[in-house]
Amino acid sequence: MDTDRLLRELTDFLRIPSVSTLPAHNADCRAAAEWVAGELRRLGCREVQFLASGTHPVVWGVGPDVPGAPTLLLYGHYDVQPPDPLDEWTTPPFEPTVRDAKLFARGAADDKGQVFCLLKAIEATGRPPVNFRFLIEGEEEYGSRVLFELLRREPERTGADVVLIADMSYIAPKWPAVYTTLRGLCYAEITVRTAKSDLHSGEFGGAAPNAHEELVRLLARLKTPDGKIQVPGLYGAVRRPTKAELATWKSLPFKDGEFLKHRVQARALTGLKGHSVLERLWALPTLEIHGIMGGFTADGAKTVIPAEATAKVSLRLVPNQKLKTVERQLAAAVRRFAPKYVQASVKFLHGADPATVKVTHPAFKLLDQAFREVVGRGTVPARAGGSIPVVPALGKGGAAVILTGIGLPDDRLHAPNEKLDLKQLWDGIKVFRRFYELLGARGAEDGR
Repeated sequence: MDTDRLLRELTDFLRIPSVSTLPAHNADCRAAAEWVAGELRRLGCREVQFLASGTHPVVWGVGPDVPGAPTLLLYGHYDVQPPDPLDEWTTPPFEPTVRDAKLFARGAADDKGQVFCLLKAIEATGRPPVNFRFLIEGEEEYGSRVLFELLRREPERTGADVVLIADMSYIAPKWPAVYTTLRGLCYAEITVRTAKSDLHSGEFGGAAPNAHEELVRLLARLKTPDGKIQVPGLYGAVRRPTKAELATWKSLPFKDGEFLKHRVQARALTGLKGHSVLERLWALPTLEIHGIMGGFTADGAKTVIPAEATAKVSLRLVPNQKLKTVERQLAAAVRRFAPKYVQASVKFLHGADPATVKVTHPAFKLLDQAFREVVGRGTVPARAGGSIPVVPALGKGGAAVILTGIGLPDDRLHAPNEKLDLKQLWDGIKVFRRFYELLGARGAEDGR
């Protein structure tokens, strides 16, 4: 394996600031799509297309024909999260840097590095052992709207025996995983208006309502200090994990203290005390505040009573909850908790239902074998707290959906100093190469 060449190529990919949520980066998203398309052509794809968008296209590819072999659809995304706050990065987010055998850059683990891993594993096989299909999108970090619309119009794009998604991490170093559940997402903006315009705090302070104060009080009503979400009806659909799941989780190499010290890096863990940390992360809904806008926030001082304030919030949803139901519940709660003299509204930006994946297909055993051969340990089943909105749609055609990945829990996804351990990348290329070979051999045996 020519690791120097591979590192140069991945670095070129990571330099592209393909932040999907910011229109200023539309051209960069297109450039990242072009990079992916170039790689697919080098792999010998007989068809490479940009679909559904000029700025954030889905890159569709069809690999060389392998008669009698199964069809494997690879999904991933070339877009990334915004890198803010920039001053917390040790090195600039789009100037990839290696330190201590770790590659630091936005997108190193989520998901450019893992897409790169899947593609280079094909290159390493020499001759493709299966029929490859590719759906690499550019809006996963912003709801996958373009891909959802494409698959509604053309569901046949998901026609495959197996879908492989490498956008996840090991449970712990040397503990690879396959994921059975992803939480869903409901992302919204809550806005309150208290007056026609901003007011002078000297003339009106003490008598005029303040939009920031009203918004903060409203947000506090939505969630108690101990982490319970006060949205009526929200917990009605939540199902506790099975006893078998809870027993499996207890056997995992997860320690609350290590999680706090090395990953959260805070003074305490919060949330519902009657549940384990893994239950809070994987099996319970959450409500988080991401940012508050309004009033005066520039340098200096301005004595103003804000007339309007907005909070960006999201809820993570767990199996059996439905996005549309949660949207209605949140909107009703905001109306209920807002005082009559406050105009409150909710704008939903994007979201997705939770995803549950069965791990009984024979392909899961082949992946387990590939990990055992390369890293010395097979996969363990786990849940994930994050969301990949398009997963349910990818499985609608009947394909088995494999959720796995080569990241590590401390990769700092969506945060400053995101990284990917290079050993994870080199091992990952070997693992997926072996998986492709095993899947192709299994298909050939089934065909005899």
